[in-house]
Amino acid sequence: MTLFDVIADGVADVRAYGGRTALQTLGVVLGVASVVGTMGLTAGGRQQSLNYMAETGGVLKVTVYPRPAENVRTSARERSSRGLTLDDAAAIRAGIPGFDLIEPAVRRRALLRSPQAGKSYPVTAVTPGYAELHELRLAAGRFLSDDDLATSAAVVVLGAERAHEFFGSDNPLGRTLRVGDNAFRVVGVLERREFYWNRSETWNALGWMNELVLVPVTAMQARQVGAGARRVDELGLRLAHPKAHKEAVPALSRLLLSRHGVEDFQVFDRQDRLQQMNEQGRIYDLTFLVCGVISLVVGGIVVANIMMASFRERVREVGVRKALGARGWHIFVQFLLESLVVTGFGGLAGLLLGVGFVHAIARLLDQAAVLTPAMVAAAPACASTVGVVFGFFPAVKAARLDPVVALRTE
Repeated sequence: MTLFDVIADGVADVRAYGGRTALQTLGVVLGVASVVGTMGLTAGGRQQSLNYMAETGGVLKVTVYPRPAENVRTSARERSSRGLTLDDAAAIRAGIPGFDLIEPAVRRRALLRSPQAGKSYPVTAVTPGYAELHELRLAAGRFLSDDDLATSAAVVVLGAERAHEFFGSDNPLGRTLRVGDNAFRVVGVLERREFYWNRSETWNALGWMNELVLVPVTAMQARQVGAGARRVDELGLRLAHPKAHKEAVPALSRLLLSRHGVEDFQVFDRQDRLQQMNEQGRIYDLTFLVCGVISLVVGGIVVANIMMASFRERVREVGVRKALGARGWHIFVQFLLESLVVTGFGGLAGLLLGVGFVHAIARLLDQAAVLTPAMVAAAPACASTVGVVFGFFPAVKAARLDPVVALRTE
């Protein structure tokens, strides 16, 4: 008996006993579908987070924000801390080599006026690397330059919404926007950006880019747009490469703590956030994987019981084959392959059901459906494992059957 003959017998047995086959495969179908479906949904959520990070500077971005100290400041040094300042940015450039971009941002609220409108909005004073750090894109004109910074030039770059609000459909380039009591010339307009976590959401996660009003940080200092111009509302940094994370981020915290004397800052590290997200994803995957495995075990028990019932019905057939010269391993392979054929059908049906489940739930939640090769490979792997493990005992029992006893069986 050839391998092809054994597989053909398995397929014929599946076709001859459709109801029995359906019972055998049901647990496998549900188990494989749950594994594929849950892995696809959790991967979709992680992919959305990665897409947002890519739109706003990538996973190498580190941001430092000021925050009130948790403990009461008792020493004179702690009470004298001014929080984050431009001097901190200079100290990081000089003392920590792991960052290739260090961009402070100073925000002050000011009255903005143009011939079309006048309203109070936050104004952000930045350096030229701010655009690269946050992946800002220009729709027209240029961004702030090193010359603007060196000369404290009265120039401004507007987000798409701010440009439309203050200049309507007119070309804002070269026009004057009054920031407080000072006149600033518009040199650039940012591209309108949009990012929605799902299709039904109305909140634009990149809307803050469309509302930016950017001026050189030296221009804000020189014209005193607001008080305390050296104080920084945000320090944006970018790691030179992923391997720099292990040393650069702890060194950043140590440097700021030594300069301030108190932890009046907060470091938001995207690498750590990504690691936490992956760990949470693994917990979800493991939880649902256990549920899928339980379903597969139940399906495997059903497969083993029905295979044993099939064996009892075919005792005389097995006896005849052994009497005609079939060896024990021939019978073993035949029964084991029949189990694999049955569970293979279940694995294929479970894969299709899991893929459909992922797309249906993703459509319902309005999020991306992600299916990786690993998820697709999980279907035949799970089905094959169930077929081998739970088909092994019936196959061994059939292989060890005494042909004399089998031929005497009614």
